[in-house]
Amino acid sequence: MDDLKLEIGKEIHESLTQEALDALNLFVWAGCCMHKDQNSFKGGADAMGSCWEGNGLAPPILLANKANAAKVREVLNPSRRNQPLTKEEAAAIAATTRGGVKASALAGALFNNKDDKKGYGDTHLSHLMTEFGLKETHRFPDTSNTRFNSHAEAAAELLKRLEFYLRFLEDVKFRKQKPGWTNIELNLFNALNDTSTLTELATMVLYSQSITHPYLRVVRGSGKNTVNVLNLGAFHKDVREHCQKIIDTPALLISEDADYATATLDGKPWEDGNSISAIRQLQKQDKIPHLRLAVIAFFQGAITTWVRFSSEFAPGGTIDKMTLEERDLAWMPATNDVNEGALALLPLAKRLLKVSIHWRKTYKHCSSANDLLSAISGQSDRG
Repeated sequence: MDDLKLEIGKEIHESLTQEALDALNLFVWAGCCMHKDQNSFKGGADAMGSCWEGNGLAPPILLANKANAAKVREVLNPSRRNQPLTKEEAAAIAATTRGGVKASALAGALFNNKDDKKGYGDTHLSHLMTEFGLKETHRFPDTSNTRFNSHAEAAAELLKRLEFYLRFLEDVKFRKQKPGWTNIELNLFNALNDTSTLTELATMVLYSQSITHPYLRVVRGSGKNTVNVLNLGAFHKDVREHCQKIIDTPALLISEDADYATATLDGKPWEDGNSISAIRQLQKQDKIPHLRLAVIAFFQGAITTWVRFSSEFAPGGTIDKMTLEERDLAWMPATNDVNEGALALLPLAKRLLKVSIHWRKTYKHCSSANDLLSAISGQSDRG
């Protein structure tokens, strides 16, 4: 029987038109666009972190964890200049991170910790409500969990209210029974007073405002219609070209009179104009003198990552050669939001809940029925 099925199937397959064969044999893959942007941001941040020493500039201040803090402070003591490092000191330096991403993560741990018994979540919010009139729903970006763009959002929050956060940390220091900072508080305070770290925070915001937000608006769609990722080949080419435009002419993004119409990917207004204004103020105060260098490095790292993570759209590739009808036939969403987001998962959860209730009712019904049958059977046996 199996041989007969194979023979008949082969005959039918060979009788199909080329168009039908192409549709039947079509296999196509495309990655989640949210992850494409996430990886491009990481690629940019890594490249930015490497640009300092390569250009003979002081990198962002080291932000050592509690275990390594004492050793790192000893190494950085001016009296230790030109002295060789011990193995323990070298290991402490190697294990210590720095930069804008690290600073934003520390801020997230302090101001919106996933454990609400840690950090200053409620106290921090109370101060924000009093000073800025913010609502109770306001929360510091959630960097403690894997949330898309949370580190760039945290950077924007820190820069928009930089003086507030510096004062808040000072208040925290002196309101304790024994005045002083914890290691994480001291790290964040030092980071927010460090020129290179502030520069990285500003660069993260500029990338997010010019690339990430416009990009996500497209791939997420209007909310009414889901975007077919197979139709986004030309769009990803636009993303890479815009990154290159910023690399070639960073003034489009960092000059005092930079216009969103030419700075952003879609030419639409900044998602957060206040964060851009905060960066312009830092530029006027000469607190981020190497912004141009950092922006170029970030966008270079990002464009390299974009090329790698949008390779499925390469000219001459499977997606590029597909007709519009084939793309519609092989439709797939541009993001994995429905699989990963709690809100997007709600419809699925509701459906599963109904199935679960159905199973419980069925089980209860069957159990009752079985008990009844057993009872009847027992009576029959006794009769």
